[in-house]
Parts: sequence; structure tokens; C-alpha cells
Amino acid sequence: MKKSLRLRSQLYLTIIPLVAVVVLLSGVLAALESRSAITGIANKHIAYKAEQLRDFLYSEWDMLSTLGLDSQAEYRLSSQTSFLTYAYSLLRSETESVLAFDSNGTLILQAGLSSQPLDEPDTMTEENAQEISPGWFESELLGEERIGVAFVFEPLGWTVAVTELQSTFFVDIQKIQFTYLVILLVSIITVTLFLSIFVGHVIGPVERLSSTISTITTTGDLTRRVSSEFTDEIGNLATRFNVMISRLHGYQLQLEATLGAEKRARDTAVAQEVETLYILGRISDYRDEKTGEHLKRIGTLSTFFSQLLGQDEQEQKIMLHSSALHDIGKIGIPDAILHKPGKLTADEFEEMKQHTVIGFDLLKHSKSAYLVAGASIALSHHENWDGSGYPHGLAGEEIPLNSRIVSILDVFDALISDRPYKKAWSHDAALDMLISQRGLKFDPRLVDLFIENFQLFNKVMHDGLNMPDAYFLPGAS
Repeated sequence: MKKSLRLRSQLYLTIIPLVAVVVLLSGVLAALESRSAITGIANKHIAYKAEQLRDFLYSEWDMLSTLGLDSQAEYRLSSQTSFLTYAYSLLRSETESVLAFDSNGTLILQAGLSSQPLDEPDTMTEENAQEISPGWFESELLGEERIGVAFVFEPLGWTVAVTELQSTFFVDIQKIQFTYLVILLVSIITVTLFLSIFVGHVIGPVERLSSTISTITTTGDLTRRVSSEFTDEIGNLATRFNVMISRLHGYQLQLEATLGAEKRARDTAVAQEVETLYILGRISDYRDEKTGEHLKRIGTLSTFFSQLLGQDEQEQKIMLHSSALHDIGKIGIPDAILHKPGKLTADEFEEMKQHTVIGFDLLKHSKSAYLVAGASIALSHHENWDGSGYPHGLAGEEIPLNSRIVSILDVFDALISDRPYKKAWSHDAALDMLISQRGLKFDPRLVDLFIENFQLFNKVMHDGLNMPDAYFLPGAS
């Protein structure tokens, strides 16, 4: 049976310990204020003694000055004796002292219930020198940490200090602080224990509801439910939450079904697009099966190059399917030029160079990422690193990265393959040619990467050539 404790009642019970905490804090503030008040009273007590001593000194000196005796040594000594006598009368504990220093900071007079007075001022050495500023001070005097009030007696150039041991001065305050600290710790422990038990009882359902929400958010598991422990507002919230999650779970199942259908449709569309790309790549070589194998190699090696450069899976797919379109513009070049066994004339070469622009024009208006990349590669794969290439004389990193990759692989594969106008070169000769054009025709960084991984490129090239056409279609591995 569900417990019927209402949230209102729970809140009432929570307020009680909070009030206790407020009272405790009030006590702490009162303790701090008491400390401040006691310190102020003690300060005023020492300051009062200093004022009394100062008034006595000036009164005695004014009397000597009025009688014209202030310059006579015996009367000055008598004045010092009166000073010590009056200083002793002000002392109430053995830790209090009255000290007098000359203008050099040398102790010349000392009065204390536990100390012997100085017999002769001139027996002091510079080791006794002290620097004390008028007013309240806290410093080391006579090897002890002391506090006090100092004033200057100008007629004799003295600095007089009424002092108390620092440890004695603060002893009562420390006792008060310790007492309040004990009370505070006991109160905190008691209130903490009470609140930990009560909060666990009151807040527990909320925490479990929050934990369930967090788990659902993290795992996406909409089958989880929260238990309704009370019939109060929190229990009602838990019930409504379960209803909401049940509805969301139903919507999720519907959405998953819809997404599954969309994914299948999307995969079909991608497969059709890639198949179209493959057919486009074969258009340029339908008259020459050897050139068709060249396109396969370029696609495979370009993808491997993309992997070495750390490009992601999508970029590798784009490289695989777009690189095969680099010579698609050759469908617009006459057979007489395309299959000429000898060297092309200048006019023929100019017409051959137009295959880059033709390929770009064929693909440039597409919205497909593959065809857009293919258009860029078709246009600029004959651009040279030093700017001497065609059709636009781009240089360095002005040339798209994909085009720079295809440029190296296109030349290398062409060199090691038979053509109507030449015999195949050896791999070493082809590598030497790449090295000679490093930084001139080709990107030097890409040339270095190709040479460093040449054995792997050879393996990829061999495996790629032995793959069926389906290797280039979706789902191929």
C-alpha cells in the first residue's frame, strides 16, 4: 500500500531543521561579534593606560618647565623615577610591561611586575634597539611577541610603549572561540545526521525519478519505468512520467520503422549513383580496355592515398569514385589524336589538352558530391606544382588535393603501362621520373609519401586489378 504522506507535510518537517541551522548560524555570528567586542574592550583598556601615562609625563614635565628645572639632571632623574612609579601603579598582571626607548631605539626604562627595572640607561647596547611606531602595534619586543600602544614623549625624545604578551592578550578570546567551535561542530553533526535521514526519506523518490530519466537519456531505453512510491505530487509526477514515456516508446517504434525504410531507399539511391559513376568512368575507355584497367588502378590507389593522408571514410569514397572520372573529357577528343602511335603535333597537343575542360563542363553542374569532385579532378589533374601545367596554370596548394594525388598516380601508371605511342617503363625508372619532378610537376610531400609506401601501393595495385568490377560498387570491401 502506498504511503499517504503529503508533500506539504514533508516540507513542514524539512523547515524545522532549517530553522535550527539558522539559529546555529545566529549563534556563530554572535560569537564573532563577542570576539570583536572583547578585543575592542581590551584594546581600549591598554590605550587608556597609555593615555594616563602620557598625561602624567607631560604634567610632570610641564611642572619642571614652569619652575625652570627641566634642564637639571637631578630633577630629570627624579622625573624618570616618578614615571616608573606611576607605570608600576598601572600594571595589573605579570605579563604587562611599560617600556621607554630613546630616539635611537635603545631601551632606557622598563617597568614590569615580573622584571627588574634598569639601573642605568647607558648600560644598554645596540642589541636592545627597537623600532616602534606610535599607535597600536603587534611586534617582537625583548624576545617576546607582544601587543600594545605606543606614544612619543617629545621633550625627551622617548617612545613609550604599554604592552601585553600577545598570548595572554588573546587567551580569553581563544577560549570563547574554542567553546563556540565545539558547539558548532556538535550542532553540525547533529543536524547533518538528522537531515541525511530525513532528506533520504523525502528526496529519495525524486532522486530515483531523476536517475531513471538520466538512464533513459543516456541509453535511449524507453522501456524503463519509475516506481510511484507516494500518492503526493511526486507520486503523481512519476505516474504521468510513465505515461509520457510509454507514448514516446510507441512513437520511437514508429520512427524506427520509418527510418529503416528511408535507409533502405537511401542505400538504393547511393548504389544507383555509384553505379552511374562507374558507367561514366567507363565511357572514356570503351574504345580501349587497357585504359579501363588504368581507371580501376587510379581509383584503388587514390583511395589508398586518401587513407594514408588520414581522410575519413566519406572522403575515401569520394576519392574512389571521382578519381576514375579524371579522363572522362577524352570522349570529346578525336580517335586520330587519342590513338596516334607517335608524338602529337603542337596543334594536336593543344586539342588533347581540351579534355580537361571538356570533362569539367560535363560534370560541373551536378549536385552530387562525387561528380563535383570528379569535375574538379578532371579540370586540374594536369596542373603542375610549379605552375607550368594546364589549363589554368595553377601552382602549389592552389591545385585541389585530390587533383594532386591523381596527377602522381596517373603519370606513374601511364609510365609503367604500354601505350600506342610507347612501351611500358620499369617501376624503378618511373620512380626516378617522379623524384626528378618532385617540387616541379608534383607536390613534394605527396611524392615522398608515395615513395615511402611504394611496396604497399604495389600490393594494393595488384589486389585491385584482381578484383571484379563490383569492387567499385557499394558494399565492396
